[in-house]
Amino acid sequence: MLLGLGIVLGFASIGFLCWLLFLCTVYAAPLFVAAMVCTMLYDHAMMSGVHAILAGIGAGIGVLAFGQAILAFSRDPALRVVVSALLAFPAALAGFGMTLGFSGMGEMGTIPAYLFATFGALCVGGAAWSRLCAIQSA
Repeated sequence: MLLGLGIVLGFASIGFLCWLLFLCTVYAAPLFVAAMVCTMLYDHAMMSGVHAILAGIGAGIGVLAFGQAILAFSRDPALRVVVSALLAFPAALAGFGMTLGFSGMGEMGTIPAYLFATFGALCVGGAAWSRLCAIQSA
């Protein structure tokens, strides 16, 4: 009974994490920029910890607002594809890492794990790219 419950809850939790990843993929690029700005400012002793965190949050919000403004107001399809691809690339990297981590939980070989992770990156990056391309221009 408990073994079956554990298996069901394990599948449900993996499904929930995958759903959460697909839902939050649009915010991967702003989060990446925010983390990198915060780390750079703090490591190079330009700002204290709180100020570096606030600057990182501001940079992430700026990337999100700028990217969504370009997607909302641009009529050039080439620019929209480039901006969507740039915003979806960190989501694909996150999908690769998550899928590689999930495949590392089991007894999977190295080559199948990386193939599985590549498929996961394509799925997550494609989902982020399709969500970003769905933003209609005004």
